[in-house]
Amino acid sequence: MIAGHETPTSGDVRIDDESVVGQPPVKRGTAMMFQSYALFPHLTCLDNVAYNLKVRGIGKDERRKQAREMLAKVKMDHFADRVPAQLSGGQQQRIALARALITNPRVLLLDEPLSALDEFLRLQMRGELRRMQQELGMTFIHVTHTQMEAIAVADMVVVMDHGHIEQAGSAQEVYSAPDSAYVARFMGGQNVLSGKLNTANGNAILVSDNGNRFQLSELGGLASKTAAERIYFAVRRDHVELIRASANQSSAGEINTVIGTVSAIEYQGTAVKVTMQGVTSEDFVAYVPDARFLADPLSRGDRVVARWAPSEARALKAGSEQTTYRGH
Repeated sequence: MIAGHETPTSGDVRIDDESVVGQPPVKRGTAMMFQSYALFPHLTCLDNVAYNLKVRGIGKDERRKQAREMLAKVKMDHFADRVPAQLSGGQQQRIALARALITNPRVLLLDEPLSALDEFLRLQMRGELRRMQQELGMTFIHVTHTQMEAIAVADMVVVMDHGHIEQAGSAQEVYSAPDSAYVARFMGGQNVLSGKLNTANGNAILVSDNGNRFQLSELGGLASKTAAERIYFAVRRDHVELIRASANQSSAGEINTVIGTVSAIEYQGTAVKVTMQGVTSEDFVAYVPDARFLADPLSRGDRVVARWAPSEARALKAGSEQTTYRGH
């Protein structure tokens, strides 16, 4: 709809506070960088980049001059005479980026531009995209299914579910302070738990279905909740303290403490992802610093205790019980 290939059934699309609904794509000031790059295989890199200017009637010498300048900006000027088949995936992406930018669009639309790259190139190119956006000072709208990619490149992150905006804000806000259970689960890095309100005297004491007691330092917008109402909250996985459980240890009477069984262990470099079962109907995860984990390694089947401070528990908005991450 932003590019002009679909017409909205309601609402408006505004660029620089100007409605573009009904305008043809060429007059909107947008450019698209496709997921597949869509480079012309029979044209050189120079002519691929210059193609949009050719369509607009710009002379050969002038369009090639501008294309060379754009290739230099993406550090591909020394590949000007090669065809796409002679380039790596990352190099093809730079050519596709240069072709999209040469018309100096007001908005650049990127459709999962990094999905076809291996991890090393993906990290390199997302840094390049961020650099280019800051240097050019134009708006990039970057669609991705990779949460860490969104956090790395975005000034604003918009999390959508079936076409509806669940939350919009800075990368730090969306990752660290999710509004709903859907956003918490989708962005990763959060455990979602719930309990019924038992007492509320400045603090909230929640009791889960299996008797665990949780405390939130702030009720947020939930102060109007009445006793026995269910409240959902999120706890960041890297703010959970994990220790081995002693024989017959129980969480009864303790606050913000759960006990479960290790079901999976994944070494992730700086941290070890430890997944527990038996806490709720979904897995409970803790990110343990690698040095701490290796000092007393756990194994699948070990019983462990997880704890966190009340300040680490964030209340989620009403309706979280119906809002679950569906995996797409």
